[in-house]
Amino acid sequence: MLKSSRYHLHSPSFKRLLLPVKLNAFRIALNFLLLLPVFGLGQGLTVKGLIRDKITRQTIPAVNVSFVGIPGGTSSDANGNFQISTNKEVKIIRFSAIGFKVQEHHVSQINKNQLHIELEETTQQLEGVSIQAAKRPRYRNRDNEAVDLIRKVIAHKEKNVGSATPGLAFKQYEKLNLAISIPSPMVPKSFLLRKFPFLVKTADTSRIPGKMLVPFFIKENISQHLQNPENDQDQIQPIDCRESRVDQYFDEDGIDEYLKRLYQPVDIYSHDIGLGAQRILSPIAAMGPDFYKYFIIDTLKKESGPVVHLLFSPRNKQDVLFMGELYIPLDGRYAVQQADLFINKEINLNWVKDLRLGMTYVVGPEGKYHMAKSVVAMDLGLFKGGYSVYGEKTIFNSNYERGGAIQLAGRNVLLPKTKLQIDTFERPMELSLLEKNTYANVDSLKQSPKFKAIMGFTSFILSGYLKAGGVEFGPVSSMYSFNDVEGRRFRFSARTNDDFSKRVVLDGHLAYGLRDETWKYAMGLTYSFNASGAYQFPVNTFTLRHSYETQIPGQDLNFIEDDNFLLSFKRGVNDKWLYNRKWSAEYFRETKSHFSIKASYKNQELTPAGGLVFQTESEMLRNIRTSEFAAELRWAPHEQFYQGKRFRRPIRNGFPIFTLRAAAGFKGFLDGDYNYQNVSLNIYKRLYIAPFGYSDLMLEGGAVFGKVPFPLLVIHRANQTYAYQPQSYNLMNFMEFMSDRYASFHIDHSFNGLLLNKVPLVKRLQLREVASLKVLYGSISDKNLPDHDAGLFRFQRDADQRQSSFALGNVPYVEGSVGISNIFKILRVDYVRRFNYLDHPGVAKWGIRARIHVDF
Repeated sequence: MLKSSRYHLHSPSFKRLLLPVKLNAFRIALNFLLLLPVFGLGQGLTVKGLIRDKITRQTIPAVNVSFVGIPGGTSSDANGNFQISTNKEVKIIRFSAIGFKVQEHHVSQINKNQLHIELEETTQQLEGVSIQAAKRPRYRNRDNEAVDLIRKVIAHKEKNVGSATPGLAFKQYEKLNLAISIPSPMVPKSFLLRKFPFLVKTADTSRIPGKMLVPFFIKENISQHLQNPENDQDQIQPIDCRESRVDQYFDEDGIDEYLKRLYQPVDIYSHDIGLGAQRILSPIAAMGPDFYKYFIIDTLKKESGPVVHLLFSPRNKQDVLFMGELYIPLDGRYAVQQADLFINKEINLNWVKDLRLGMTYVVGPEGKYHMAKSVVAMDLGLFKGGYSVYGEKTIFNSNYERGGAIQLAGRNVLLPKTKLQIDTFERPMELSLLEKNTYANVDSLKQSPKFKAIMGFTSFILSGYLKAGGVEFGPVSSMYSFNDVEGRRFRFSARTNDDFSKRVVLDGHLAYGLRDETWKYAMGLTYSFNASGAYQFPVNTFTLRHSYETQIPGQDLNFIEDDNFLLSFKRGVNDKWLYNRKWSAEYFRETKSHFSIKASYKNQELTPAGGLVFQTESEMLRNIRTSEFAAELRWAPHEQFYQGKRFRRPIRNGFPIFTLRAAAGFKGFLDGDYNYQNVSLNIYKRLYIAPFGYSDLMLEGGAVFGKVPFPLLVIHRANQTYAYQPQSYNLMNFMEFMSDRYASFHIDHSFNGLLLNKVPLVKRLQLREVASLKVLYGSISDKNLPDHDAGLFRFQRDADQRQSSFALGNVPYVEGSVGISNIFKILRVDYVRRFNYLDHPGVAKWGIRARIHVDF
């Protein structure tokens, strides 16, 4: 049986409680008579009421309620209600909760039928909880009552929560508010407040002592949910939505995805809890006892039965783990009823100055535990001078009902952006003064010409595009670059935006190389079948494009701008290029389930440039021409991404991405020179292994059918820049390896400082270990080897006439790397090692590569 640290059968405290029983009958009777005036002739005392936060007006669950001098007590339920009774003489009732000031009230001065309590926070800074255990022997899991209790909680998790219950419906209110936090000494010097002085009137100076909060974002959603265990995701029917924000100059949907990624739903019953790309091990995960310490602090007496109050902390305070407290009823179910989680400031997390998570659970109609309320409060130190962004996301679930009480129109319906009056929005809790001011502040800012100018300039810096009415010029990063074929290259680009048309997008560029003295160009027209625009998910577009541009064979750099200035810096010789004159047409369609189809046709004329030649045994060809139809099927369940001006950047999560591509070339159709077929399958997945970090896994295979020259084989993606490219082989030379059958496997693992966090002095730098391994199998069939057919193009040679392009042999190409990330919070540096094929000309056995990598 679990013992309380305050009262147990053999404690002095408990013996003192038994002393009145040993008194004689006369003394007992006398005491009873003395109590009559207080308790109303022995009828006992019952006090009930509601507990709220004084500032936010939100109800507070799990507040400890007790009579001073009387052991035990109760706590408020998920809705802040409480009821406590006693037959003993009492004068004072006490209310206490983590993060709030203790309140005491004289019983004779309160309304016992319905008491309204408003608690004040002790400090609004999210300082976390320092768990200081009394001096005791070395901590051990063995013969530890707290660990025994946690192991029972872990063993009963599936029984208490289990999978989603079919037909279980509930209503959800979700609210996210963000504010700029300005230190009080910086307020008179603040550029923001000097330019927009009206913000001072509506700012909040009481919520966080020593700081002023200037709100700039709030979003509220009300929706009906229906659990669907088949795909482990709720079906959602939107009911109402309201928002006010200042990011209209940027991509709102993309920013929303980042905010969803940052403020993810939290659940103590999950194996880990997400924060950006980080996953932090739950204290009740199966491995929890190996990484956490647990301490039983008290056993609270509630009307529903005793509840254990348990604290936990990391075994190593530098590990990326939580600290906090759990409340576990001793009713035989061993379920966590409430959890409050914090972080230690010494852990290896970027920009997160403070973090607080709160979770409260209720029992549903089917007897399982469900989330009643969750709060994620975070203070992000993104700026210098003590400025930060304070954000708080609250989710409130209610009205759990069984039997499919709602009819849903579809899955994952996107919430509409409606504009409602604040007094018509039916929220289950009142907005705080800060949140109410957000609506007023944002509306005023949007009307300010100064603010519009500042946001326009900020948008240009972040996107690289300069807006002029319905046209945007850029990106700036591609205006100048250089390479071995073109020399210095200058490019001018432009495209239309939504001010011109949401359905029609025109884009193009003009470029010129000083060495080859050749003009290059591209022009395109995209038509969107969706009125929302060509880049709004789910996309449904048709595109026509014509271009005459340079290209490195085998290099598909769609994930970045092709002639980005930083890619100009390359190692070794880089003079084998193509001039590609191309006409293309493409239809692209996405569905809300993140399944997409792409159907295209392209006709291209490939002309060798620089040191590249198309030469058979008997002749040298000026160019080749292909006429190709292609299709791509892609499925990315629960995909998240940031949609920029010209690109879509994925936000990695734990769900896989499948991409199947197929293409066929036709000889004689619109001057095509070859018949061939090309198929490939790519599978990507991020695997989270908290607390050991995460791995990015990629498996790909493909084949080319038909007799083709080497430019139409699979030319494996190499990297001769000094930037580390996860998608490429970083010590492979351009055009070094080609195949018509291949399979590859990549793994890139981030340890999140698992080892370096424990090294004295080094741990202060908050560095993180990374490692990768890339393996490539491949071959070229005899019909596509120039040694077996004099009509095929010879493989390429370098300036010394040494062969520089090869087919893979029986041994796969292997390279790996180890490195350090989170250098200055933004830089990753790898030592890359190539393990074989070292006799090829111009190859390096090892190298140092770096890339910008920003993460929490």
